[in-house]
Amino acid sequence: MIRLLTENKIKDFLKLCENDLTGAVITTRLNAYGLYSNGVTFWYEENENGLMTAACGMLDGVFSVCKTENADDEELRLFAETVVAAELSGDEYKNRFILKFIKTDNNKKTVDKTAAESVTGENLKDIFPVIFESDGNRSLYFEKWYADASHKIRHGFIHGKCICFDGKCVSAALTSGETDILAVISSVATLENYRNRGFGADVVTALAESLDKLNKKVYLMTDDEKTMKWYLKIGFRAIPHNYCRADVP
Repeated sequence: MIRLLTENKIKDFLKLCENDLTGAVITTRLNAYGLYSNGVTFWYEENENGLMTAACGMLDGVFSVCKTENADDEELRLFAETVVAAELSGDEYKNRFILKFIKTDNNKKTVDKTAAESVTGENLKDIFPVIFESDGNRSLYFEKWYADASHKIRHGFIHGKCICFDGKCVSAALTSGETDILAVISSVATLENYRNRGFGADVVTALAESLDKLNKKVYLMTDDEKTMKWYLKIGFRAIPHNYCRADVP
């Protein structure tokens, strides 16, 4: 049975999400907006024994699901299609490369001229053109993205790094979701005229290392094999496609 999330179930809900990639995104939405914000809704699925088997959240028409192996997939699919009339998200990692950051002494900076700095509410506007350009200038999408990212950055629900060069931000990386033990890096971009110069490698590594210092496992996903191989060179390791909730050493 799928029920609306209530205050007394939040602890179990967050526990279910804490070691899952989609769960990290759902957790960040809940922490950032709470239970009662317009446009953000949360549900949970429980079995006949009262055990929570899935955590669900919807934002901007996307229904995201973090589930255990005991979840009722058919119930979740029908709920997404008929009740919330939204696209179901949560199994997307099955068709993508998943990579985990492994900190070693070989994670060295490639650019000595500058250093990555933390993204804050004050300088978030400076990385906007970088993300905007890399996504094909889809302005409507990025107006929503900017408002959402600004809120989460200012309150510490997500983290980011940026590199400035020639008087402007040229490369940036942000997480899209975090729990107490896990973080997912999603927005990674470098201005076209500054690519292949080491800025992207440095900004991703700086963000991953800063999250590692917070004792968080760091992951990212990509559907491009060339990009996957690039991440392997800068400190990430590919993990099995069937990864869901079990940690990978």
